[in-house]
Amino acid sequence: MNRIVTKPTRIDLHIHSAASTATKDKGKKELVDCDKGHVDVLLRGLEAHGINMCAITDHDCFDKDLYFALKEKEGDGCLSKVLPGVEFSVSIRAGGEEPTVIHIVVIFDDRRPELIDGIARAVCDEHGKPRYDDLDNSAFTEDGFAKVLRDIGLNAVLIGHEKSAGQEAKRDVSSLGADRANEVILAEFVDAVEIRNKRRELDIKRLIETYPRDAVPFVVGSDCHDWAVYPGTEGGEISFSSLKCLPTFEGLLMAITDLSRIKVGDCSFFSASSSKLGSLELSIDGKDFDIPLSPGINAIIGDNSIGKSMMIHRLTGYRHVGDSKLVDGYKAYCAKEGISIGTFLPVAAEFKFDDQDSVRKTLEELHSGQGQNDYFGKYFQFHVDLASVQDSLKRFFTECVEALESKARFNDARARLDKHEIELLILPKSERLTISSFSEAVSFDAIDGLKSALRVCESGLDNVKVDYADLFNEMGPAAGKAHEEAIEAVRKLLKLVEKHRLNYERSDTKVKAVKAASKKERRSLLSAKTDEQNAIDAYSAKLDDASDGIAELVLLARKRRDKKLDYTAPVEVSVPNHMGEFIFVSELSSGKTGAAYCKAVFGEVFNKPKLSLLLDGIQSETELTTEEIAVAVTGEKPSMATCYKEIRGKLHAVVDRISERRKITNKSIGIDAEPSPGLYGTLYFDLLAEEDAKMGVYVIDQPEDQISQVAIKKHVLDAFKRMSANRQVLMITHNPLFVVNLDVDNVIVLARGEDGKIDVKSGALEYECDDYKVLDLVAKTVEGGADVVRKRLKRYGSEDI
Repeated sequence: MNRIVTKPTRIDLHIHSAASTATKDKGKKELVDCDKGHVDVLLRGLEAHGINMCAITDHDCFDKDLYFALKEKEGDGCLSKVLPGVEFSVSIRAGGEEPTVIHIVVIFDDRRPELIDGIARAVCDEHGKPRYDDLDNSAFTEDGFAKVLRDIGLNAVLIGHEKSAGQEAKRDVSSLGADRANEVILAEFVDAVEIRNKRRELDIKRLIETYPRDAVPFVVGSDCHDWAVYPGTEGGEISFSSLKCLPTFEGLLMAITDLSRIKVGDCSFFSASSSKLGSLELSIDGKDFDIPLSPGINAIIGDNSIGKSMMIHRLTGYRHVGDSKLVDGYKAYCAKEGISIGTFLPVAAEFKFDDQDSVRKTLEELHSGQGQNDYFGKYFQFHVDLASVQDSLKRFFTECVEALESKARFNDARARLDKHEIELLILPKSERLTISSFSEAVSFDAIDGLKSALRVCESGLDNVKVDYADLFNEMGPAAGKAHEEAIEAVRKLLKLVEKHRLNYERSDTKVKAVKAASKKERRSLLSAKTDEQNAIDAYSAKLDDASDGIAELVLLARKRRDKKLDYTAPVEVSVPNHMGEFIFVSELSSGKTGAAYCKAVFGEVFNKPKLSLLLDGIQSETELTTEEIAVAVTGEKPSMATCYKEIRGKLHAVVDRISERRKITNKSIGIDAEPSPGLYGTLYFDLLAEEDAKMGVYVIDQPEDQISQVAIKKHVLDAFKRMSANRQVLMITHNPLFVVNLDVDNVIVLARGEDGKIDVKSGALEYECDDYKVLDLVAKTVEGGADVVRKRLKRYGSEDI
């Protein structure tokens, strides 16, 4: 028998034989030839419908001779397993009402043939009559049914017979009513519901809706009463159930305790992608192993430091190991243990490789939002307009500084005037020319600033045509024409600015000439005048200075303005990208850019003791001077001349630190929520499960890291099950949930034997041979594995695992 599932196991666990004519099917002539002498007739029918595992389940009796005759045919054609079984009539009380008789198909474990002989004796008396114990002597009571099962002593799977597919009929589980049927299921009388289905999946879905309890597994059987026309269905063909399991009783048990293992009709459980490994070939200390790999989930478990991580890195040629010392360590370990691995996973066949560090790093990047080139970057289709927000913020902070400067400059000028007292004198007028002041130099700051901004605009327009050439082609000739007109308009404006600058240069030339001539004449006059005349000139100059100061103060008073700290971004600072249940959010790393953010930025530039005064000085009147503002700047203090320029530079530098932050959330959490690292772990694997565009093998080392047990049960296991439908998974784990509850398709166990040498065992969870049972290996190898295995093998739904 294969160690792993390579193809679905098609089952029919509800076939009747001539033995049923002694109980419930008296007088049915079509059953007369359904006996040991006509087993080949049944085999032909089973072969024609591809049945791999079957059971004869007669009404309240067991024909052991027929069972063993059919058992001898295992291996003929496609038939791999014959299991013993009985269809019991069980009287169940529905509340205080009269008992209702329903049919329950019981499939027994075939691994203890010495107990199979006792099935018939436990069900029927020495005269071949069923041991009914209800009042009508036509069925087993609940207690009587339980006693029969105990007397038989074999493990069993119970299947409630349901013939009606959603339309209540006598003897069906649904005839109990929804509440009592649900109670029966929870009481473990029913672990699956079998349907004689005429309309296939639609009828099954309708039936499922009649049960208030979720996740009842449904299996389909023929209920055949005439082997010659197997499956003997009225109205057409039956969509038999297919199970993802080995054709064994243990496989059946594992399948009905995990709904993902059951499908109806022709189906496939694995991806048909060719990007997968067929086997793992390795040699350890001269012993060769050829371990078949499932196209689904393969879990590698074993003792600590036995080489599990080394194995997956060796499969990929160490291409994901960045530390050369670690590679040397792996090679040294292989040399010491005599390990060589013949299987190699090419880059083209790899979907993704996550070692322990990369998973941790990925989750940290997702949580911090700084993984700008991470695997999920393709999901961020729309981005926050970072450049626009930064430019807007810089303008805002510039306006704040200008508002503060406008009032501080006024205070500076007023302070200068306060320092000088001028006695008003009546002096004779100088009879000679007096030069008491000079013209101010022309300022080119504004005109050159405008010229520079236009040049930047011109360069940007030139570049945009190159950077977005494809879009311009899509938009057509009109876009190209509009672009040319925009450049022409900017260049026209630039020419006007340059022309106007010539006026500034001419005025500056005149001012410089007059100033130079005035200075020369003033020196000449000073030497020619008397002391009295010079005193008169000095006094006039002093008056002129005072007049200029008063005029400056008046002008500065008019320029004073306030700026409220009520900044609003010009664009959205959080942009959602909806992808199914997920929301990929592109947002500012600063968060919202309101008043609180602006105050925080000022808090980085100014010392805290003066911060409130400075903020008030921006928004309203203030007594602060430039000198006081310069002293309040953090770090190296700016000079009086460059004070406001340096403050603007510091504020802009803080704004430049804003970046795009990416986060992933979902609809239940919301856009504004901040997912925890553990939640990112569940989102991460959910996203990988949704990724079906790229095929290949997913290799992961310990997915349980960073994620809570609750999150693993509720979210992550389902993600891996969905993932396995698209690609092969190779996983290293120390968590039993990722082996037993995930219901992996193949377990590879590395352990040291009594001789100290490494041994390798493998197989599906239900696989067992003379040397080992995989579930036993899991229970012994993984911490907590025994408890998880015990819970997993309990009846479905009896305990929350």
